[in-house]
Amino acid sequence: MKRPQLALNPIIVKEFRSRMRGWRAFAILTVYLVFLALFSYGIYRMMLLFPSYGTPLSPLIGQSLFAAIANLSLVFVALLMPALTATAISSENEKLTLEMLQATPLSVHAILFGKLIASAGYIFLLIFAAIPLASLIFTFGGVTPTDLLLGALVILTTAITYGMIGLFFSAWRRRTIQALVLTYLTILLMIGGTYVVYIFWGVIARDAPPRHILLFNPFSALASVIATQNLQNTPMGLFGLLAGWGPWAFDGSVTLTDFRPLWHYTLAFYLGLSLVLYLLSTRFVKPIRPWRISWKGWGLAIGLVVLYLVISAAMFYPDIKAENMARQGIMPPFE
Repeated sequence: MKRPQLALNPIIVKEFRSRMRGWRAFAILTVYLVFLALFSYGIYRMMLLFPSYGTPLSPLIGQSLFAAIANLSLVFVALLMPALTATAISSENEKLTLEMLQATPLSVHAILFGKLIASAGYIFLLIFAAIPLASLIFTFGGVTPTDLLLGALVILTTAITYGMIGLFFSAWRRRTIQALVLTYLTILLMIGGTYVVYIFWGVIARDAPPRHILLFNPFSALASVIATQNLQNTPMGLFGLLAGWGPWAFDGSVTLTDFRPLWHYTLAFYLGLSLVLYLLSTRFVKPIRPWRISWKGWGLAIGLVVLYLVISAAMFYPDIKAENMARQGIMPPFE
């Protein structure tokens, strides 16, 4: 008896073949790597011009190169990933092929999952292609393999979340222009809007703004991976500010390592946001009675939400409470 073979999602196969067939995908990959290499070399030459601030120069160069490569990769993710997914469902609708796709034996989950993985696959290719260049960081020191893996985790999670945002608007609006505008507007609010709120909060309240305003921002999450120590007197101190760690926030007895890194909160929020947007997208893609959900489906959805809230509260509430008490000078955190 012939053993059944595991079949690949045909959406993934079709999207990968159409995207990689031609010169555009390889041209973008080449331009990305060349620009990343030149940008990293410019950072290296610039760091040679700065004084060492009483610290060894080689680890500072390694940290600067790591910060430059990671942030530049995150910029590419924030720009390219929404453009790939915001057209996934809307383009099918505009070409009048969405109904044909819905008429196939493929489930709604297979369609959405295939579109998301096919779009994210190219972004993952860009990220993994930069690994040989990023490995040069270890020749200078100052960065551990754990830091590199955590930075990649933040970038990949951001890619999936931003991809889900684009996929949600593409399934909801069914028009490419509308989906693109709404997707990039949402991402702009998540990145630029958080910094605006953070700054205005501090100006109006004349006090240190809550650090958790920045949890929506992937660049602040990445900065919390980079700023693992207090480097306020060095060029790397900028990432401490982006992560919500400034000289105004706490007294001198508290260090950055006393608090849970911001990327913990960001990844937990992005996980919940991606799950909610995925479930909503399935409703918009389902061709018949999209909002008719069985009692079993309602129970499963409510159970997932309650489980997510309970786990999040159990993990983060003690840390937030201790951090607030430390900010008020009542007690140091986590003692």
